[in-house]
Amino acid sequence: MNVYTKTIVLAVIILFGYLMGRIFRRLKMPMVVGYLVAGMLLGPSVSGVVPLELNEALELIKILGLGMIAILIGGELELKKIRHLGKAIVGITVVQVLGASLVVFLAAYFILQLPLTISLLLGALATATAPASPVAVVREYGARGPFTSTLLGVVALDDAICIIFFGIVSAVVALLLEGASIGLGSILFSLLEVAESALLGVATGIVLTLVLPHLLNRRHKVVVLIGIILLNSGLAYTFNLSPLMVNMVCGFLVANLYRKPEELNFLEDIEMPIILIFFTLAGASMQFDVLLQNWPLAAVYIIARGVGKVGGAFLGAYISGADKVVQKYLGFAMFSKAGLTIGLLLLVQDRFPQLAGTIVAIELAAVSVCELIGPLGTRYALISSGETTVKPKKTSPAS
Repeated sequence: MNVYTKTIVLAVIILFGYLMGRIFRRLKMPMVVGYLVAGMLLGPSVSGVVPLELNEALELIKILGLGMIAILIGGELELKKIRHLGKAIVGITVVQVLGASLVVFLAAYFILQLPLTISLLLGALATATAPASPVAVVREYGARGPFTSTLLGVVALDDAICIIFFGIVSAVVALLLEGASIGLGSILFSLLEVAESALLGVATGIVLTLVLPHLLNRRHKVVVLIGIILLNSGLAYTFNLSPLMVNMVCGFLVANLYRKPEELNFLEDIEMPIILIFFTLAGASMQFDVLLQNWPLAAVYIIARGVGKVGGAFLGAYISGADKVVQKYLGFAMFSKAGLTIGLLLLVQDRFPQLAGTIVAIELAAVSVCELIGPLGTRYALISSGETTVKPKKTSPAS
């Protein structure tokens, strides 16, 4: 495929993705679902308009999109706004991670009768919640309030806790497979990865806080913000850190140290086309053949994960003394599953190749379904919380 053909296909991605987004908006569904469906229709599993090679060639746009979403999550976590929610955010995140892992492990081991090692790894992978989809829906519907702040806080922490938890489970699986002892080093390595990611985010966040006041206008600040996001992501991938964590911490620093944290929202100037391409490409990468071949296993996994997320979020919110509306609806906003899961699957393939076949098949099938139902669950939760209206903001990426 030459460069001119790629240009035409990219134009099709943008225009068809936008059209599908508007159609789904008319159907009173999040536009992000329309973007995903557009990608599925354009992808190799259906029409083949977007071949796998183009999806890989546009990886930079996907990296930028995920980085933008992560830095905007961090930007929503102003301490003066969420200080009174801190206990609830930590409690909910920890309990829903443990809840999702436990329910999926029990379902995989006792219902599907998969080996103990595979069941443990599936339980660990089930904890990941993709932040891109919830944040896109929150911004589309202009949601604001304690429920929304709690959701964004939980989504932000989920990535860090998932990485730590996966590292611990991986150490246990290594013991079961090789007869080695569960070393403190394996656990400390996982903690070190999170700490190093956070430290890099702190460094770039401080630099951004110092630089932003001296830039001339909004357009100049958008340029620097994009540069910092790409720098964060590039350094994270280079040193095997979490690009999500780095960008989230960077946004958090700006939100709490910079006197005009709302300037992070200047990214709205370019947000819509980037998010549109990001989710359309995500849809194009979904594999229907994998889903069809493994649908019985994936169906049990998806249901178990949903029960664990909803039940864990409710229990965590109840224990933490969160508002009733948080207890009742938060779990429904946490079904999405994509970026971090894919990254962890690469680790599984590298470290446990003898287990990877079954795990990858189930997880990819689950990602395909969860990325479609996730935005719908978030929409239901936000509207039910009373912190938004069905009509999105005019300035949102879904307008």
